[in-house]
Amino acid sequence: MALLKFSPMAYIKYFALNAPMILAAFVIFASAFNKDIKGLIFMAGAVIIMFIGQFISSSLGRTPPKNIDLAACNMFSSSGWGFEWSAPAPNALFLAYAATYFIAAMAFHQNFNWALLGMLIVIMATNAGFRLKLLHCGTSIDLLFGWTFGIIWGILWYGCMAMIEAQHDGAISLTYFGDDSSGDKCKLTKKKFKCRNI
Repeated sequence: MALLKFSPMAYIKYFALNAPMILAAFVIFASAFNKDIKGLIFMAGAVIIMFIGQFISSSLGRTPPKNIDLAACNMFSSSGWGFEWSAPAPNALFLAYAATYFIAAMAFHQNFNWALLGMLIVIMATNAGFRLKLLHCGTSIDLLFGWTFGIIWGILWYGCMAMIEAQHDGAISLTYFGDDSSGDKCKLTKKKFKCRNI
């Protein structure tokens, strides 16, 4: 029986299960369109936490359930994290990091995007539900490990980027939802008015 059929539920499953890849592609393309490095900064944090997650998974040594759908749960690997070890859940780790990074930016800049906030919560919930109940990729403990480590790293990575921004007095923009309505930054120094696009 095919995992996806041509029906509305098939599309929901597809987007829910592939949410990390879709989100990663979106932030990279958005950075390219907006001519900024915010997406690259976000993805650097994601790459770091995924490497840390792979190390943590072998240290925790939690094995996946016996009835796991290995092909659907692990599209890019054939051993290690996801096959031999299940905690922290990789998708939960990435999505919790992403949600925390974006929510921290919204809270810090007092610029809430309620539609994005709602979408992130729905994506996290549906991804977790499908991966736990439909594919048996892990257990709820694996999911909690993923969410916990993702939330911690999201706060730490955002905090580091916000500190770098603060040290440069807003001359660079590394995080989302700030006050930069355009890419031009201007300042008055020694009776000269300078603008530059960053």
